[in-house]
Amino acid sequence: MIEGKGLGNKKVNRVGVSLSNAFNQKLNKLAVACNMKPTTLAGLLIERSLNNPRLISDLQNEHAVHTAYKVLPIRDYETGELLYVLNERW
Repeated sequence: MIEGKGLGNKKVNRVGVSLSNAFNQKLNKLAVACNMKPTTLAGLLIERSLNNPRLISDLQNEHAVHTAYKVLPIRDYETGELLYVLNERW
C-alpha cells in the first residue's frame, strides 16, 4: 500500500488491543471525561506515546533484548515529526 495515496489522510491501520478489566474501566472513565469514544482515546494515547522520546527510551531500557534493534527517536526540525532511526545505523 502506498501511504497517503488517495486516502485523504484516513487512518487505515488497525491494532487489536486487549486490556484487563481494570485498565478498560480507566480507559472508559477517561473517555467519558474527555467526551471521546474509548477507541478514539486509545488511538490518541498510542499516538502520543509513540511520539514521546522519554517513554520510548524507558520502554526500550526495560524490554529491549537486542541493542541492534533499539530505535533512536530523532526530531525532524522541518516537519516536527519524530522519526525512528535504528541504533546501528545512527
